[in-house]
Amino acid sequence: MRRVAENVRFGTFVLKIKNNRETCFDIKKGGNDIFSRLFQKNRAHNKKNAMVFVDFEHWYISLDKLHHQRPDIKAFRDEIAEKYNIVDIAFFADFSNPSLQNQIENIRAVSNTIIQTQNTSGNFEKDFTDFIMLDHIYQSVLNKNSAPVYIIFTGDGHFSSVVSYLVTKCRKEVLVYAVKDACSRQLMHCAGNCRLLPDDVEPDREAAKAIVAALSYLYDKRKPHGHKPRPTFGGTVDAVSRRNHLPRERVERTMHMLIKNEYLYQAWDKVDQTNIRVLRVNWHKVNEAHLL
Repeated sequence: MRRVAENVRFGTFVLKIKNNRETCFDIKKGGNDIFSRLFQKNRAHNKKNAMVFVDFEHWYISLDKLHHQRPDIKAFRDEIAEKYNIVDIAFFADFSNPSLQNQIENIRAVSNTIIQTQNTSGNFEKDFTDFIMLDHIYQSVLNKNSAPVYIIFTGDGHFSSVVSYLVTKCRKEVLVYAVKDACSRQLMHCAGNCRLLPDDVEPDREAAKAIVAALSYLYDKRKPHGHKPRPTFGGTVDAVSRRNHLPRERVERTMHMLIKNEYLYQAWDKVDQTNIRVLRVNWHKVNEAHLL
């Protein structure tokens, strides 16, 4: 102990190992790494094990249709790994769909458990993804060494029963991930703990850039003097949708997000004794976000 104390005083940490040999770490030259490694290892041991089941059809199709985004599979894995030790992540989908098939390489970057749910029967058109995924969940919980945490990515109300079963009968901790605006209320109620994606971090960039470009054109200082642009919400949505061949609903949703995040704002203006609400641009914030 005395030698250890002396060495610490001079910036050296002495570690005794089993064969009675001593290993020295110079604290000033990175010896502190041994402490961080030890504490990180302890934190990892304190994490609960988690099984993850992903209805990839729900994730991909709903995210694309409602939010015009693609799944960030790695970010999803990393978010879970911060809190849990991941036993396995299983992805379920009919990968005969070309759009989903193109995502297989991204999935393999985080997991090799990819379950093909294509219905090859010619007699039925029903998608089997839900049933196959449910079967895997029930089968896994029969294992006496099953994980204490179950993470299920789906928005389908069919999963309410299995979530309730896991929580009430099996005493599991259950976390449901789902796409925003595409999750069953009953499922959210049964799970209690629900994480909706995507986060409202920024709007759809393609549509946002089209909107800002249209407004920039109207407000361009090179326009003839005396012309005062008065773009309205509805008029701008129609023009951007038509000129950029974007769905009107997508442009309208992005416009609301731009206003919510204060890239745009609405102000009253008078035209022929009539007050109308027109769009104004926070050019500083738009430029900072590289939307122009």
